[in-house]
Amino acid sequence: MNATARSPSAPPDAAARVALPRENIHGHLERVRWFRQHVEPQERAIEFGCGTGYMITYPMRVAGYDLIGVDLDRRSVEYGRSLLEQAGLDPGVLLACDFAEVPGEFDAVIASEILEHLDDADLAASLKLIRAKLRPGGRLLVTVPNGYGWYEFESFVWSKLHLDRLVEFARTQLAGLRRARWRMAGGPVDVLPSTLADSPHVRRFTLRSLRRTLEDAGFEVIDTRGSVLVSGPLTHLLFSGSPALIRLNARLGRRLTPVASGFYVAARP
Repeated sequence: MNATARSPSAPPDAAARVALPRENIHGHLERVRWFRQHVEPQERAIEFGCGTGYMITYPMRVAGYDLIGVDLDRRSVEYGRSLLEQAGLDPGVLLACDFAEVPGEFDAVIASEILEHLDDADLAASLKLIRAKLRPGGRLLVTVPNGYGWYEFESFVWSKLHLDRLVEFARTQLAGLRRARWRMAGGPVDVLPSTLADSPHVRRFTLRSLRRTLEDAGFEVIDTRGSVLVSGPLTHLLFSGSPALIRLNARLGRRLTPVASGFYVAARP
């Protein structure tokens, strides 16, 4: 797939007006690069459950991809629209509605970090709708956390032990250390939220169960890979300022897919 073409509708200074997401221990930009391998810039694509659009729709639009986003959470969409407007991009590409209300068919549907938030009924209905919305030859691009991997384990411990209080400590007592990490990374990481909604995980996927879920919904899996090996709120806080560790983490995740922190799966009807 061509990942270099750029649309003239994407202002060259857009990233300077609103900071683009920077790479972190979760491999968020690694994920965007994977999407770009499976979508042509001129194809019509949509991010299903886009939230604010900051993590995927925004960087893809800046790179010249014809991607729009849809989400039911109006607050998140309105926030995302303001970001796009500040960047000189069309805020109307983020839609606050049901995907079923979006007209037309798509060459690609991105469902990134969303399926794990859906119960059985919503998951089945969403996959059926996505399948109906894809053009012949279209692709569904899914990313989910490994439900039994490092991310879920670390998030559980973080929540139970109230380690979120470390964040406030880091913002005050360790401000100098954070500034040093930001300089190493080329700037702050995750400066803006991906969603304003409170939507907990309600299911746990393994790579096998994700494949089976997609196949049962009428899809053929055509590509799989791991995201990163380890990730979570604590590893993010400690290591996202280290480019060498970030690269190593992504490389290990690709090589050790079944035990990676998350999975990337491409499928077609």
